[in-house]
Amino acid sequence: MCLATMADGVAQAFAAARERASAAARAGGIVPGTNVGIEAARTLSAEVDAIIIDVAGREVAKCKTPVAIFATGGFGRAELAPYSDLDLLVLCAKSPGDDVQKLAEAILYPLWDAKVDAGHAIRGYDQALALPATDLAAATALLDARFLTGDRALADKFLGAFQARVAKTAAEDFVARLRAEQKERHSRFGDTIFLLEPDLKNGPGSLRDLCVGRWAAQARFGTCDPKQLLELGVMTGRLATAFTAASEWLMRVRILMHATAGRRQDHLRFALQEAIAPVLYPEARDRGGVIRPAVHPAVEALMHQYHAHAKLIRNETERLLQRATARDDKKRKTKPVFMLAGGKAPDPNFVVREGALEPQDPGIFESKPSEMIRIFQVAIGLDVPLALRTREQLGELAASRPELLREDVEAGKRFVELCCDPRDRANPSRLEQMQDLGLLAAIMPEWEPSTGRVQHDIYHVYTVDQHALYAVGRLHALQRGDHASAFPIPSETVREVTRPVGLAVGTLLHDVGKPYGSPHSEIGAGLAVAICRRLGIDEQDTQRVDFLVRQHLVMGQMSQRRDLEDLGMISDFAALCGDEEKLRELYLLTFCDLASVAPDAMSSWKETLLAELYTRTLSFLRRGPDLLHAEREEIVAERQKGAARLLGEPLAEGGADSPLRRLFAGFPSRYFAENTETRIGAHVRLMRARHAQAKCSLIDVSHDTRLGMSELVLSAADTPGLLAEVAGVLYANRIEVVDAAIYSRQPADASESPEALDVFRVRDSMGRPVTAEARWTKVREDLESVVSGRIKAEILVAGRPRTESVASWKTPAVPTECKIDNVVSRDFTVVEVITEDRPGVLYAIARALYVAGLDIHRSKIATEANRAIDVFYVRDKATMDKIVAPERQASLRETLLALLAGGEATKLAGSA
Repeated sequence: MCLATMADGVAQAFAAARERASAAARAGGIVPGTNVGIEAARTLSAEVDAIIIDVAGREVAKCKTPVAIFATGGFGRAELAPYSDLDLLVLCAKSPGDDVQKLAEAILYPLWDAKVDAGHAIRGYDQALALPATDLAAATALLDARFLTGDRALADKFLGAFQARVAKTAAEDFVARLRAEQKERHSRFGDTIFLLEPDLKNGPGSLRDLCVGRWAAQARFGTCDPKQLLELGVMTGRLATAFTAASEWLMRVRILMHATAGRRQDHLRFALQEAIAPVLYPEARDRGGVIRPAVHPAVEALMHQYHAHAKLIRNETERLLQRATARDDKKRKTKPVFMLAGGKAPDPNFVVREGALEPQDPGIFESKPSEMIRIFQVAIGLDVPLALRTREQLGELAASRPELLREDVEAGKRFVELCCDPRDRANPSRLEQMQDLGLLAAIMPEWEPSTGRVQHDIYHVYTVDQHALYAVGRLHALQRGDHASAFPIPSETVREVTRPVGLAVGTLLHDVGKPYGSPHSEIGAGLAVAICRRLGIDEQDTQRVDFLVRQHLVMGQMSQRRDLEDLGMISDFAALCGDEEKLRELYLLTFCDLASVAPDAMSSWKETLLAELYTRTLSFLRRGPDLLHAEREEIVAERQKGAARLLGEPLAEGGADSPLRRLFAGFPSRYFAENTETRIGAHVRLMRARHAQAKCSLIDVSHDTRLGMSELVLSAADTPGLLAEVAGVLYANRIEVVDAAIYSRQPADASESPEALDVFRVRDSMGRPVTAEARWTKVREDLESVVSGRIKAEILVAGRPRTESVASWKTPAVPTECKIDNVVSRDFTVVEVITEDRPGVLYAIARALYVAGLDIHRSKIATEANRAIDVFYVRDKATMDKIVAPERQASLRETLLALLAGGEATKLAGSA
């Protein structure tokens, strides 16, 4: 048979085998206890075996040197996915010669010509046998070696000798090298299971980690079969079953990933998640109360299972690595644990052996369940880990007898104490360790649905349970003073908390309602109250937890989406809080919540806005509306005087007329309340420079590296639709607007024209200050051209070069919402638009509002990953009234929804 014909036959055979494996993996949803993925992989591997044996058969017969051909790696384990690479070993009794090389090429060329990714190694017997001491990757591949064809006697002899050689290799050294490889691999593929698009082959909790655990067990115990490890007492029955289930899930999903992509693909990308999830979880549905695509519940079910299995593999692999190097009990040194209260008597129940905490009598956890919690308290006090066997026992008890903890009143008390203890610096924290063992769900069954729960978006990186635990960890760090320099206001505020129980438990439970439907804050408050009462928390603290969980979204949303100078809004928020202590705790919970959504989620800008809302509301509660209003008037007067002094134009007492006083008189009082004397002076100079230069616009730019932003101050003729024009110019120059404060000066002299003084906080597409002077030179030119009427903003927008951005990647869809609110502000209608973040959104919305005859007083722009939340304070341009007519509100809402439905905001804005 010619090589081309053979390659065609191989390609056809592979294609048929791949299709059968894919069809098997697609059949039916996920059914616990079945091994669809494992069996599909085994069947595919067997079919590939037959192809390789057929290709190699006649070539092996021609070879003068006796050889044995093995499948190694994933092929050897019979864990092939449709486009997995094939690893082959050609082994000969002595050093390989040219005939063995030609044999390998004769086998591989038809595979390569058929576009099969096949790799190989040619080794002599002694060379291969020496690998455990020299080459970890090759040695682990051979641990999975499986004979395919050739000299069976040679193969059997080698496999027996190789296993004996691995067994003689010091387990500690072999495991140490496995650990080092694992650490290096994790650093390349993401050193956490909390990745939005995880690598199912190489990442933490992946198939490769499964292999690491198996190899360690194989090296120490001579087997990696969960059933045999169970018989040896290395695994419990529950963990053996879970380990197999995790292997099954990963194999099935990986097969579907390959089949869907049509190539080797190990990253579970968003597009693959949405394609695969409905196949495996066709019955997944939302509980109602939310607006989002129908595929999201299935994706969340898929990723929930990923996190559950990845966490189990991560933990069980670590346990197997420890088991593989554990000392015999008789060789372990034991030390007593002395009571933490200062007494000299040793702890009656716990000891430290080889630096790890464990019970003297394992039966204590069943006779006195609260000791399951107290052992973690002792671990915090001594700063020592729990022993491996102790963790195993606690995990088994939490799974088999969860009622033990719920029925022990003392357990609830100790759990609350542990939640409030800021001394724990362990990573992962003791609360996280308890969660991994199932203890939190045992003592709080309402918590269990939060375990591994994900949200299908790119803002919430962590699962619901992990996010809550990180938030508690953040609170403890504040209490220890760890963030005193980075976050001084929350660090100072936390010291003023008088009742820590409500804050700690409220922080832990703030999202407990998320798995139960919407609104999750209302549902969660009811669940939290039930949990508090079961834990024995007194009624005052229980009511505080109720308040914190019920209102935990409010402060973050207000700080980022509302005008913080709106005294009416501050008054309403102060009334919601009622007193300083509730405000203080809600502020701290909100800070910890926002800071724990994702790595670096708490930007300096968000933290500044949140602190500003807190301090303004605190002042309102302390002074009341009348004093606060009087204080505001005093601030306005003082800032006018201070700015005048800086300008060298002191204001005369008694209100005597002057050019500067007339200039100030045209501004609303909020302008002076929102800007410092130095800024006001700089703004006056900018406005006067514009007039002196006879320009339609003039800008001043400064940079704040701490906030990661630049500030653009614009002085311009106050023309209709100015915000839309500025947004268009900035969009055309690839500059993103984060916040906009819009001030209009109405001169007393009718001969003067109104002028705008607008302050924009902006950044580049990477979230950094825009410092290149060349870009600002272009912005100055474009603004002057647009404001003067020489060119239309939409022409600049249309000419902006298309570039690859986050918005063009495949990410979870963000449904567009439009809310129109006449309650939150006394003087303005608040229009809030939530949509997918992409270039040109602000320009499109601002232009649509202008076309609708609305005057924009304030704009707040918030971004949560690929979710844009743009808020506008508007009123009718002609009447200066709110938008109250239902038909006009409906028309505005329909216009905005239609505008943003197309995906390319700038094109749609051009026709607005």
